[in-house]
Amino acid sequence: MKWIGPSTEDALERAGEDKVPVVVVPIAFVSEHSETLVELDIEYRHRAAELGIPAYVRVPALGHHPAFIAGLARLVRDPGALRGRGCAAAGRRCPYEGEA
Repeated sequence: MKWIGPSTEDALERAGEDKVPVVVVPIAFVSEHSETLVELDIEYRHRAAELGIPAYVRVPALGHHPAFIAGLARLVRDPGALRGRGCAAAGRRCPYEGEA
């Protein structure tokens, strides 16, 4: 599948041209790991400075935030909570669909 754009690099270049701050929200990551800690916090922060971006902020991953854990617990207790959302809504088969 083609990656959804624009890339982070492209977005940083545009922010540099526009001289606007950047807030990076890594919604695809639920924990801090090498990609957030190295790529986002070090490499892209360095690139933002090179491009003259006035501020670069990376929002922490959800990790063990109480609201995130409560949401996961709700899904474990009620797997039907996802019906009609996520992969099913996108036309893909969810693992629980059709299972008794």
